[in-house]
Amino acid sequence: MFFFKKKRKMMKAVLTPNEDGIHFSFQLHDGKTVAELKLPMAKEDIEKYYKVQGFQQYVAWEELYDSGVLVDSTLPYSEYYELLKDESAKEVLQYLGLPVVEEQVGGKLSLRSLPHEADLVLQLFDAGGRNLDRVGKQAGAIYVLPDRLMLLPERVYRLKQALLGSYESGYEKIGICQQLANEAGIELENFLQNETYHVVDAYNVDVAVHRHDHIELVVKGRNEEETRHLQRLQRVSSIKKGHGRSRFVSTEQVHADMMHLQQKRHITGEEVPLFLENPAAVLPEHDYLFDLDQFSERVRGLIPIERVRPFFHERTGMQWFDEESGHTVPYDETFLRELMEKYPDQQYVEYNGKWIYLDPLLRRKLLQLPKDADEALKRRYILDIKDNEEQLEYKIDSAQEASCRRYPIPSELQAEFFPHQIEGFEWLCHLAEQERGGLLADDMGLGKTIQVIAFLLHQKANGRLKPTLIVLPIALIENWVAEIEKFAPSLLDGLYIHKGRGRLASSQLISQFDIVLTSYDTLKMDQLLLGKIEFQAIICDEAQNIKSHTSQRSRAIRAMQGRFRLAMTGTPVENSLDELWAIMDFVQPGALGSLKEFRFRYVETSDYDALLAALQPYYLRRTKQQILDDRLPKKHLVPPIYVEASPIQKEIAQSMLATKEVGQVAILNMIMRLRQLYGHPGAVIPKYEQLSYQEVPKLKETMHIIETIRQKGEKVLIFTEFRKLHFLLKRIFMETYGISVPVIDGDAKNRQLIVRRFNEMQGFGIMILSPKAAGVGLTITSANHVIHYTRWWNPAVENQATDRAYRIGQQKDVYVYHIITRDSSHFPQGTVEELMHELLESKRHLAENVIIPFNMSEIQQAVAEKVVGRRQLV
Repeated sequence: MFFFKKKRKMMKAVLTPNEDGIHFSFQLHDGKTVAELKLPMAKEDIEKYYKVQGFQQYVAWEELYDSGVLVDSTLPYSEYYELLKDESAKEVLQYLGLPVVEEQVGGKLSLRSLPHEADLVLQLFDAGGRNLDRVGKQAGAIYVLPDRLMLLPERVYRLKQALLGSYESGYEKIGICQQLANEAGIELENFLQNETYHVVDAYNVDVAVHRHDHIELVVKGRNEEETRHLQRLQRVSSIKKGHGRSRFVSTEQVHADMMHLQQKRHITGEEVPLFLENPAAVLPEHDYLFDLDQFSERVRGLIPIERVRPFFHERTGMQWFDEESGHTVPYDETFLRELMEKYPDQQYVEYNGKWIYLDPLLRRKLLQLPKDADEALKRRYILDIKDNEEQLEYKIDSAQEASCRRYPIPSELQAEFFPHQIEGFEWLCHLAEQERGGLLADDMGLGKTIQVIAFLLHQKANGRLKPTLIVLPIALIENWVAEIEKFAPSLLDGLYIHKGRGRLASSQLISQFDIVLTSYDTLKMDQLLLGKIEFQAIICDEAQNIKSHTSQRSRAIRAMQGRFRLAMTGTPVENSLDELWAIMDFVQPGALGSLKEFRFRYVETSDYDALLAALQPYYLRRTKQQILDDRLPKKHLVPPIYVEASPIQKEIAQSMLATKEVGQVAILNMIMRLRQLYGHPGAVIPKYEQLSYQEVPKLKETMHIIETIRQKGEKVLIFTEFRKLHFLLKRIFMETYGISVPVIDGDAKNRQLIVRRFNEMQGFGIMILSPKAAGVGLTITSANHVIHYTRWWNPAVENQATDRAYRIGQQKDVYVYHIITRDSSHFPQGTVEELMHELLESKRHLAENVIIPFNMSEIQQAVAEKVVGRRQLV
């Protein structure tokens, strides 16, 4: 009698390279039976197969899926090459059996037709000189060889893609492919060596100053030949060189730019200083290839322009000075008034061979003009903002504060409001009616977004919605659309998302929409376009994005035209009170004075009571403790759990200390590695990646907590900023519990979809998140346990992370855990984890007061001094 050993089940990843990328599928092998697995695997399938050999490959696939790089289970080659730049991502690819090293190849590019037809053929050879098309099958960036997959160098793949592209002309195709072949080290056949094609897809613009009132725009290419080609204003031109010939072809974009720039090649009169200050105000309206902002910075100052300002000195009386140079100028009020009266429609006036800038506000004061007299002039200077830094130059006056009246909740709102949300909605309506800006600083999770959506419905009902601009981080656009669809679907018809290459380039068309959603970076790029629109309201979500008053983001948003301005942020101050001033200078310019005055009154004195009093007409903040203490379940801060470092962790820590690293940057890097080490030694030394969780004390304790959560059928959120820990923890949790463990970090592109699936999943679940990437815009109330696996330097950021679970909609008590590693033998004053916990808890009360700045670097400095000693920091 024969006994046959039954074959074990096995899971296999099937990799299918094609022209676009690598397609993944998974098969379950059970003896002779092979079954296809549906991706992503259902909860039931994971529970069934998580102990099957090969499950680790599925864990790796799911990490790619979480990060949003897969398109219908295909990894595009563009994403593939990006992942190769990240060591953690390379490990994921290796788990899946993909090559992570680009193999060097040789090749030859040939032309098999007339040049205008551009029939190009590429032959590739391996290191042994074999033609790859004969020994393998090509599929995009991969050659499928008999024994392995071969990954081409990225530059060779780019050449292959260029050969498949569509072009405006055959000459353009040859030019691009010739250039890419040279960059990739591919040989060109004789004809292509002698007949060189150049694609002109970029250029520079210089300014030739003939006189102070006459300048000329001079277009230049990358070399003299390109420059001559551009100045001919032809799409195609050629130059003969000995036996060879160089042909130049402009892209359609470059040719269109040349034709538009030609219209203003010579700039004269008042347009000269105007161009130097703001090129877009003079050039023909067109979407130019070159960056107008950078160009403006480069040409500013070519011709002196005096920007005249008055100042009063006790000894000499009223004098005038040039704010650019800081020098006094020999003018008086009578002279300036005469200039203004003589040139009523000019902001720049020529005088004695130079230009004087006559500020519209100064004109209004000296000539005693009505407030709207300078509107026609201001519209020509969209980017020219008064920064209010040294002195208050621009102020918006609002109506006198009146008592807030009742406003009916819009009938189209599909939600039940809490009393505090009704209060917030009525406050917004009241402010807008008075044309006074607002800073809505409610605690995370109190429903700032839905209050604003109700306000938008109110504006629509009163004919004051179109157009409204909402500016927000790009990651939150999807969330806003989902919230509008859920609570106010009637607003969707008039909603436009202004992003991507296909976005509208007409301010007139954009202004026809009720609501325009855009990101801070898109606003910065399109400030000239959007600055032409007079918005009914401008709303900034996560307004801490404009906290730096000198940033282009901040200056761009402050340059927009809006009747009502609203900033939304639960953290208006993170590091400095200057951040609050910058946000308020958008909300209500002048409300807190100039930046110089603000620092003198509030920063230097730390007079927070006076600051709150000045903010009061524009400021609304409610905390969960105030509003929801009797409605939300309790939040329990579990006492910290201490564990002793393992022998391996102590050995690695000792070797780190033995390096005797000195200097602030080196010490902070060591502290970062220690934090990763206590999370899992494999995060700092790859050979320990397979270490069992039993040998990592913090992880062992975490698993004990998770097991209790699992038995209750509840969910947990685990926060750590370190991507390597994300992968290690995900793999361990999935292999231990047989569940899908989604990850949300800075690269996650489908955050809302991941959260929705997690919330809808019944029973036990784990999600891993980065505290900064997931700190805003997510509602994960299906989880009621939060583990801060590694601590963040600011308790306010940790609070925001916890608030993903502890917010409206939470039905259970929420438990927050901190697990802290000790090692008194190497760190007698405390490990980095002990020191961080001690200092963060001592500063936690500051995190509750959102207008008191929190000094993160002070915490880092204190930890560093105790870990390595003060001497090594110098």
